[in-house]
Order: sequence, then C-alpha cells, then structure tokens
Amino acid sequence: MDEQQRPNGIPVTRFTLQSIYAQSDEEKLEFEYESGNTNILGNGYTSQRDISHQVEIFIRKLNSIPAFTANLTVESFNRRTLS
Repeated sequence: MDEQQRPNGIPVTRFTLQSIYAQSDEEKLEFEYESGNTNILGNGYTSQRDISHQVEIFIRKLNSIPAFTANLTVESFNRRTLS
C-alpha cells in the first residue's frame, strides 16, 4: 500500500492485489482509492484481452470490484487446479 497526496492535498492510496493462484508475478491488480472511490489502474495484466473483458463487464457495467475479483479468483483457481 502506498499513500500519497494529489497537488490539491487530497489523499490517495494505491494498493495491489495478487491472487494466491497467480501463475506469475505479473498477474496483479492495482487500485487507487481517493475520496471514497476505488478505481482499477491499467497494467499489462489488465490489458490482456480476457481480463480487460472482465473489467468491462464487472467493474465498468456492473460497478462491482468484489464480483470482478471473485470471478477472477475462481477462474485462476480452475486454471491452476483443473488443468
């Protein structure tokens, strides 16, 4: 977790989530929390076609980071254990 301030003095916290089922160090989600709002930050992992599609559905359309992370966890679990 990294706490900073915007030039206007508003505090901003950045944090990273990584699943225990991640297959590489690159598989991580980065978020920014500011004034009661949490936003996902783009990176190489979230730019992948299947992940960006899930971001679009669960975060942009349904406005649910918990649903997004739950779905991603189940998919990662399935890839890791059922493959």
